Amino acid sequence: MERILSTQRFLQWKQNLRILLNRIRENKRVLFSFLALGFVFFLFVLCYYGLEFYLRNYRIPLVKLRKVVASTINQELGKAVDIGVLDFSLREGLIIEDLVVSNEEDFSFNDHMLKVKKVTFRLSSYFKDSPTVERIDFYSPQLVLNDDRGLRDRLISYAQTSKLKDIRFHDAKLTVKQADTTLVDWKEGWDIDLVRKNKRLFLKYNNGWFWVPNTTRVKGEGYFSESNLDDFQFEFFWKNFPSEEAILLTNFLFGSQVQSAVLTGEGKISSSPNTGFVIDGDLEFENSFIILPFFENYLLEGFRFREKFHFTKELEEREFFGNEFQIKSQVATVFGKETLLHRKLEFQITELEDIFEHITDISGLFRFPLFGELHGNLEVKETGDKNKWFSITGEVKGSELKLASSLFALENGKLYLQWKPNNEWELSIDSETFGKPSHLVGAGSADFSRSKKTDGTFYYPMSSKTKLKFQSTELTANDWKPLYEDWKKDTMEEIRERQEKLIPEEYFYQTKLYKYFLESMNFDLSIHITNFFAYQGSKSLGESKGNLVVKDGRFSLNLGLGNVDSKLSVVSYFASKTPNFSFNLNLKEYPWSDPWMNVCGTEWKPNQVNLDYSFNSIGSDYYMLHKDARTSYSLKLFGVNLKDGDLISKGNMELLAFKKPFDIEFTLNRYSDMDYLSDVVLSSEQLDLKGYGNNKNGNYQMTLYGLIGETRGSFAVSEEENKCLIK
Repeated sequence: MERILSTQRFLQWKQNLRILLNRIRENKRVLFSFLALGFVFFLFVLCYYGLEFYLRNYRIPLVKLRKVVASTINQELGKAVDIGVLDFSLREGLIIEDLVVSNEEDFSFNDHMLKVKKVTFRLSSYFKDSPTVERIDFYSPQLVLNDDRGLRDRLISYAQTSKLKDIRFHDAKLTVKQADTTLVDWKEGWDIDLVRKNKRLFLKYNNGWFWVPNTTRVKGEGYFSESNLDDFQFEFFWKNFPSEEAILLTNFLFGSQVQSAVLTGEGKISSSPNTGFVIDGDLEFENSFIILPFFENYLLEGFRFREKFHFTKELEEREFFGNEFQIKSQVATVFGKETLLHRKLEFQITELEDIFEHITDISGLFRFPLFGELHGNLEVKETGDKNKWFSITGEVKGSELKLASSLFALENGKLYLQWKPNNEWELSIDSETFGKPSHLVGAGSADFSRSKKTDGTFYYPMSSKTKLKFQSTELTANDWKPLYEDWKKDTMEEIRERQEKLIPEEYFYQTKLYKYFLESMNFDLSIHITNFFAYQGSKSLGESKGNLVVKDGRFSLNLGLGNVDSKLSVVSYFASKTPNFSFNLNLKEYPWSDPWMNVCGTEWKPNQVNLDYSFNSIGSDYYMLHKDARTSYSLKLFGVNLKDGDLISKGNMELLAFKKPFDIEFTLNRYSDMDYLSDVVLSSEQLDLKGYGNNKNGNYQMTLYGLIGETRGSFAVSEEENKCLIK
């Protein structure tokens, strides 16, 4: 059986072989063609690798070229060079792998200017004695440049004057730094092509397919002349581009400092002997974080707007659009013996809240909820006269102004400010302050001179004369308490920060505030309140008048608080290294609604207050004023009521007499961080106590003796660590 099967397999194999031979005879031309093609391909591969072997080992001196490349870069740029591998292939030409160029003359600081994985040089001929480089390809280059204008000009000049026809960067990353600031930071790889054609060098770049949605893309193209650095034209297109990757360009286009933003739009930059330098474009800024000019502690957060711009050598024009605003800015440069700037600003803001809801301080905690409309124009010209450097004209109008703040309430505001050609101005503000009609009106003048700093830069101090008058039908002192509490909180935080960080004191007359504004200020504000109230629901204390004057380095505020016996006085002479400061407050039978002090968890709340308060100190900041302060006052509280607390519940003696209203008076003097109380007197129908005490960090220690009800004796009250002891 097995023999029969073997015979059948043999016969089958023989038949298949016969069929194959017949097919070969029928298609022998096709078969011979394939064999010939394979032989030709084999010869081609053999010749290719043979020629490549010959050129690499006998024609092209790789060792010498390695030295030539290194010495050329070293001589042209003055930078150290490290070449990893130098090789050759017919397909790519000369190949340099792991090329590193230092930013210094050696690698001791490990500061690299250029790192490239691979560079290829395609030559014009492999058999000429002096072949030229036709094309250079850089693969995954990482270029880090300092703001070195000389190096930049040499690189541009080399690209223009060399005979290279084609330079290509694949997946390139670029960083440009100025000192510790990063001006350009391409985090994604870019493809850049430089092609020479018709005496021009054409540039084309992108970082991926532009049409892909929801991606960060940049593309552009243009050219510059081989013979003239001032003859060029480029177009660029941005989509969801982060400003951090080109912060210098973003700041230039916006005209101020941008922390971050996402940009979408297009622009065109060109220069020629006929038209000169021109930039045009249209950009949209999204999720912007912009530091406000002249208010460095505040920023515009998460803002979206559109900008159109047109720049020439002599003119910068910007137009900003939003849902409810339009702002036009123009800066003209006048060239002459001295370069002067003429600035124009026009704005139409129909909904201020659309802008101010995005304004916050650096911490992000403070908001400035301003509502209403604002329209106006302003023109500022540099005159060239150092005593009157700026000429200002224009006007600003506001209506339906409202400040919805927990600290300060203003409604139905109307604003009118006019700057006249002689630098004189007029101001009028009508509003409801804390719900009461108020009016601020006045006029003045302001001249800005030009002075030079020690570093050679200029600053512009203001010399001003101002006379204002504030009138209101009513003013309630307690309405201003939230603003005072907020100021007090910020003050204590600054004092604590200066203590912890050991921030040195700055002489006040060297600060920008003094040099720019206060040194030559003449300011006079008169205040007239028809009815002054201590708190809501209290009776009127009558008419209140006062004035605020800043002149000749001196600040003084005097304000009557209703009746003639209650008044506020603040005086400071600040034109010195360490300004002196004094604050005096006199209250006579002044109505009171809040607890005055807290002893052993018990709030002491009077209905009237007599106070003669004095604070004197010297210093340029709150910490020094606090440190060197001399505080003293005489106080009498009338009709004091106690709320049940530790003093009542834990006392070991009968204190029913304290549950009825009583009067307390004492004299306080502060030394260092301790308040010393003397001449303490508590009196009522059932109390006749005298004594002394102290207060440290809100903890009272008092020793009292006298009559409590029908009991004569003495006792001591002591607070420490949330404990109250009565002996």
